[in-house]
Amino acid sequence: MRITRHSLILGSLLGMSLGMAQAAERIVVLSSDIADIMVALKAENLVVGRDSLSKAPTLAQAKNIGMFRNLTAEPIVALKPTVVLGSYMVNPASIYGQLKRQQIKALNVIPQQSEQSFAKGIVEVGKYAGKSPQAGALAQTWLRQMQARAKTGKRYVFTYDGQMVAGKNTVADTLIRLAGGVNAAAHIDGMKPIARETWLTLKPDVVVIAQHSLPAVGGSVAAFKQRPEIAASAAARSNKVVAMSAGEAFSLDLNSPKTVDKLHALAR
Repeated sequence: MRITRHSLILGSLLGMSLGMAQAAERIVVLSSDIADIMVALKAENLVVGRDSLSKAPTLAQAKNIGMFRNLTAEPIVALKPTVVLGSYMVNPASIYGQLKRQQIKALNVIPQQSEQSFAKGIVEVGKYAGKSPQAGALAQTWLRQMQARAKTGKRYVFTYDGQMVAGKNTVADTLIRLAGGVNAAAHIDGMKPIARETWLTLKPDVVVIAQHSLPAVGGSVAAFKQRPEIAASAAARSNKVVAMSAGEAFSLDLNSPKTVDKLHALAR
């Protein structure tokens, strides 16, 4: 039987999930990816604080601690949490150290933008929620759903605002690979701005732009497609220029398998 990387990770997660932990009584979640895991584990009753983008109705009782991109320690400390859980999405990253200096247990449970890190983060959240078996099962299911789709050879470009594009070592690059496509900007490391002339060399079959950036590119996908560098692409000619939320296109979360399916379907 062929042993895949995902099989090894699944086995590791299964072992991690066997250890039962007592639930923390007061949990603050710093970012929406962690909040969504708490909701999926039906542990919302333990959450006393959450960031402003975590808007699940079942978290309505939790205090708003502010935007995850610009957090301060004071409103978190005021909630007297048993533990604070966040991910790589949280800014400033120094917030974890600030809270620890206040004698508060603060953990970055998803430190990297990778499938393995996210799956391990699910298991870690489960420990503090007192839901280890459920978290182990959720992590395994998520990893199975994130297995790569059939290769299509289609060229994708993810752009944040019409200028910044996602190269290698980004979530967008991971999503493109899992969708069976090719990142046309893979020669770039991270998120970088490119000139309009460079767009012509990328020759994308699919272009994804962050939904909230549409006002900066004319107000709509239709207006964005009229830019000469976009209009000249196969993506524009075949109506494969689409807008997605920044969370959907540029970060991993529990809904990422659906995003991969959506991207794979765009290759048809």
